[in-house]
Amino acid sequence: MTISAYLLPGDWVRPEGITLGPSNDFFSGSSADGTIYRCNLMEPTAEVWSPPGVDGRTVALGMDLYGEAQLVVCGGRTGALFVYDVAGRALISKRVVDGYLNDVLVVGNRAYATDSSRPVVWEFDLLGNEAPKPIDLVGAGSGAYLNGIAATADGTALLVAAQGTEVLWRVELADGSACAIARDFAADGLLLLGDTLIGVCNRGETVETAEFFLAALGLTDNARSAALIGTFADPRFDTPTTLVADGNRLLVVNAQFAKGAAAAPPFQVLVVPTPAFR
Repeated sequence: MTISAYLLPGDWVRPEGITLGPSNDFFSGSSADGTIYRCNLMEPTAEVWSPPGVDGRTVALGMDLYGEAQLVVCGGRTGALFVYDVAGRALISKRVVDGYLNDVLVVGNRAYATDSSRPVVWEFDLLGNEAPKPIDLVGAGSGAYLNGIAATADGTALLVAAQGTEVLWRVELADGSACAIARDFAADGLLLLGDTLIGVCNRGETVETAEFFLAALGLTDNARSAALIGTFADPRFDTPTTLVADGNRLLVVNAQFAKGAAAAPPFQVLVVPTPAFR
């Protein structure tokens, strides 16, 4: 059976966030009520893994896996970062900061979460020994609206999308210093494949003005510079927000944000063959 899209059941899901799981599956969330879904990659329909409201989770945005045993989930405007045991679904930790946690990336024993309310990336110690620490992106500006996040191949720096100003930032983990490496890059979620960084772009606030596409940057100089190498659009895109790679295909979350109150089922994660941007 060929699957072209995975269904996230519900009347008002407005999905966000995605990460591959440890068992030929993926997790995604609901920006509307905090439901966390889990879907077998061989099945077309996801199941509710954790219902809305559990542990005070009313929003589920960006997520990532810590090893193969823990799921890290951003709580958006609640400022909460949740860590769950994948096998037992139990809450391991919940830490709350004064911010809007949008997307998250695990590097080693730390999780880095973008704050869309101000130009800050929060650093969380997943071992629980240290309090959350803000990394200020000096120069990013109050309208940055930090969103997608990836790490360089060597793990020494973060790549952070300022969707509000359409700038891609490189943030050094050693000292927190930041520099802009690309502009006119209106990315939401990010995915690094080798030396290609794919951004999910969803410009525009309404269906009439919206532009939905993937944009690929070629990274050079150990990800210290970047240039656009191509774009890709799919007629099914309906405010795509983020993505993961599964072999030679991409799983793209379709949030339907631009539709506003007119958003309606089916809410889906689309399957897209990985484009040849070059």
